[in-house]
Amino acid sequence: MISLAQLNALAPVEFATALQGIFEHTPWVAQRSAAMRPFAARLQLLDAMRSVVDQATAADQLALIRAHPKLGVRTGTSALTPASAVEQRRAGLAECTAAEAAQLQQLNARYLERFGFPFILAVRGHDPASILANLQQRLENDGELERRTALNQIGAIAAYRLADRVGSPPGAEVMAMLERLAGCGQRAGAATALVREWMLAAGLAVWPAAGVVSGGGYLIGRVVGGGSALQTLLAGACCDARSNTMRYLGRAAFVIAIEAAQQLRLAGARTALGLVVLARPADARAGGGGAAGDARQEWIEYGAIATDAADAADAETMEIRAALRGAELPDSAAMLVRAADATLGQRSPGQLTADAAGQAVQALEAMLERAQTAA
Repeated sequence: MISLAQLNALAPVEFATALQGIFEHTPWVAQRSAAMRPFAARLQLLDAMRSVVDQATAADQLALIRAHPKLGVRTGTSALTPASAVEQRRAGLAECTAAEAAQLQQLNARYLERFGFPFILAVRGHDPASILANLQQRLENDGELERRTALNQIGAIAAYRLADRVGSPPGAEVMAMLERLAGCGQRAGAATALVREWMLAAGLAVWPAAGVVSGGGYLIGRVVGGGSALQTLLAGACCDARSNTMRYLGRAAFVIAIEAAQQLRLAGARTALGLVVLARPADARAGGGGAAGDARQEWIEYGAIATDAADAADAETMEIRAALRGAELPDSAAMLVRAADATLGQRSPGQLTADAAGQAVQALEAMLERAQTAA
């Protein structure tokens, strides 16, 4: 593990050495990124490295793609870097059935013959079945689309590797994430892809869910805690104390929660509480930084919210419940929900600073590190 401040202070050669392997067998990406320092957030470093790849010649890009190993293949000509080995193992490729391994080898060969480079997929969050489905689907692409897709996947792999190896100030990361979401504009798919990438990088398992009332889909990120309380904290939504209904809190709330999960993961902390992060990437509301850090800390059981026939008429409550059930969280889950004024989700983005965001991340980290019972 190296901090962003340390990376900024290194000589160019040492900087490139410290980032060796972020892009597979391709040191020139880090070498060319060194001149873009200093970086205030890890996401700025990632953007710089991705821009180096985007601006590279077609020959350099093709060499980068071809530097990647075939997924699931173990031969003397397809040596895995340590990072690739870990990623493929986590995706279950080392435990493929004989039939899955045979199909993967066959499809890999077809793909290589068709495009002239290996199939590349950022496998975090995938399993053998979804990897095979992606491979089959992408065999239908044309050559130019598939070249761009391969480079995008390489960028995602780099995002996960940087998140594993580089520490960064939490407040700066929160502000960087909010800036990138704002830059997505009306491109809901782009915002969803970013949030999924950040959740996976922070060690969260991710589930998608439709959002009819909200006008856009949800993503639910989940990490299991290890405390005796055996409870889970819901971030990104609150219980409106006035109406006993569920309300989405806006982008800042779920981004703060993702960053708290990342900081705890890098510290190797085993939290007492589990964490569930509810995100609505396409929703433009910035939300308030106080979602995790306000002085008022009142919590209620998730199962006590809007359970009778009258409350069930509240559409947003029912939509959030449906999204959480899709993430294998039934209504009976032992989950704590912040009781708060729903207007927290309407605060101006100008009210959130890097310092305030960092304090909110730290407050949520502290809560997750200790056992918490419902008020």
